[in-house]
Amino acid sequence: MKKRAIHALKTVLAVPLFLALVTGAWGFDAASQCVICHGDKAKMKSLGSEAMYLDPAKVDAEVGMKGATCVDCHLGDGSQADKAASHKGLLRPFLVGVGPKLKGEAISREAAGAMQPLVPRGNGMDSMIPKGDPKKMEAAGVKKIAGIEWHDRDPESMAYSPKIAMQTCGRCHAKEVTDYNKSAKGLLKHQRAYRSWAEQLPGPQNCGMWFGQNQEKLAKETSVPYTAAQNAASERSCNMCHASCNDCHYKPLAGKGSHSFGLPDTQSCYGEGRASICHAGPMDRRRGAGFVRGDYSFPNTLPQGAHVKAGLQCTDCHKPVNHQFGHLSADDARGACATCHSEIVAAVKSSSHANVDCTACHVTVSGAYQYTFWGQGNTLGVETPYGKHKEYYGTRDLPTIIKNASGRWIGVKPYPMAVLNQTLELGPSGLLFRSIPKRSIPGNTKIGEPSFFDVSRSVADVNDAFIIVGTRSDLPSGNKAILWVQMDKLSHALGKPRSCGTCHDSHAQVGTSEWKYFEDKDVTKPFKGSYTVTADKNGIRFSNQVWENPTLAAKRKLEDIAPFALLPKNAWDVKGVDLSIPYDENITGLARSELDAFLAELNKRTGGAELQKIRVIAYHNLAMAKKMLKKP
Repeated sequence: MKKRAIHALKTVLAVPLFLALVTGAWGFDAASQCVICHGDKAKMKSLGSEAMYLDPAKVDAEVGMKGATCVDCHLGDGSQADKAASHKGLLRPFLVGVGPKLKGEAISREAAGAMQPLVPRGNGMDSMIPKGDPKKMEAAGVKKIAGIEWHDRDPESMAYSPKIAMQTCGRCHAKEVTDYNKSAKGLLKHQRAYRSWAEQLPGPQNCGMWFGQNQEKLAKETSVPYTAAQNAASERSCNMCHASCNDCHYKPLAGKGSHSFGLPDTQSCYGEGRASICHAGPMDRRRGAGFVRGDYSFPNTLPQGAHVKAGLQCTDCHKPVNHQFGHLSADDARGACATCHSEIVAAVKSSSHANVDCTACHVTVSGAYQYTFWGQGNTLGVETPYGKHKEYYGTRDLPTIIKNASGRWIGVKPYPMAVLNQTLELGPSGLLFRSIPKRSIPGNTKIGEPSFFDVSRSVADVNDAFIIVGTRSDLPSGNKAILWVQMDKLSHALGKPRSCGTCHDSHAQVGTSEWKYFEDKDVTKPFKGSYTVTADKNGIRFSNQVWENPTLAAKRKLEDIAPFALLPKNAWDVKGVDLSIPYDENITGLARSELDAFLAELNKRTGGAELQKIRVIAYHNLAMAKKMLKKP
């Protein structure tokens, strides 16, 4: 009987190999011990592993890869009847355990007592995570399961493994794997360029420094002990956020079964319910104006944007080329607006708002972080001076509009940040965009990365901005703290626009943040607060700061999680940066009056869809709308 496809990367932790002796199966190797064992339902049941039975015909149909065998994707040895021998070197998905013994480390589904099928249980970014068996979890030293990782990751570092990908996916897709292994995503190039908090460029940033192969340098710059174990926990935490082949192409939620594969879609970009990996983190958890929002937003009351409701996929606008996804301010992504809104895009291009990004008007309320502080905390069960206190989840009523490095007006969310326990100082910077000076970064050769690779990023490659406020030494610990204003670009969650008056009633920009904080390792109950952010010709100010007094957890000090409560209320204020919206009051006032008069005239007419189109164009280009109305 000829060999046929029977598998493809991923399954369910213990869904490694399977196939059954079914003559109707599209393809499998009847002599394979994978098929002989996992295709025998009675045998699997007798071994207490009924969940590991797989119907070969069904698996073949799900995989859809002619010629692929169990061993191609899971390795192991299909010629061996003995379980230990056949499973030697076997790759399978694994869970991430956190508790007294495991600190964000790999645990098998079997050891965790989570052998039930991996299927969504509800909605949102944690819907796929199994609970596990309490007795087995306790025996393994695990209090909770923090995520699921597919088997093209390194179980030690949690990083995507180029070596494993080439041994498996690369058997049939060598070019694709080679391209991805050199790409910015495959090597996490840009995040790994952040090596010191005290560098003006690329600067301190929300996701912190890169911890991998960087512990000695960070330890020298940290004013309290900083160990290799603490560093390793933070490295694992960071590695879990970034994508492997299977993260993008394995489609267990597609409704076709546990061995389904396909092109990336929004579900895979958001982690398919396996915790806040990939874009569920930076887009919805950090920026607060992500594409999906809803169950993925913080708070989860934020409405979804118009595009996700319409069924658009991430790749409809972000087109990968040779597994490269471009940069964060790519013209091709912004140009995708014209695919559905060509007349509006054309109208804006010939208007006085030609240099205003669509998102500047069409993203309004943002959520997620309203403060973030790196200080003494807990990462994956490890106490560390670099815990990320980010749970200041709330809403900002309006973005702040700034001009990017290319001269285009964009919406950002400024909020206070700090890193504590520093030895070095960093002075004020003014407004900067996150360029990365060229540098050579060490790779992890154990998992197949190069020894070193070069990284750089142009000032025009990114729209995220920041302002370094400076260094303070007046916290109770006496340790240095570097303060900055994080200013992440708000790109998604597009919907009805802000009114003209929010930009043109005042040159000053005023926004309000409301937040609630809860992380049980830091506080015993939630506490909340708010502040006002004002950006104008004199700089940026954070005023009207109010908060409830937090009830701290046993190991935590107020300085660790809420330095704003101990520093002067103007600690994050910045002078000398013009962040006002420039316009001529007379010209703007006349233009708004003309628009109001034109819209009033339209209201007197009937004309259905054509009049509605003219109305929309009028908001973007009044002169063009007037010409459209005059057409017979």
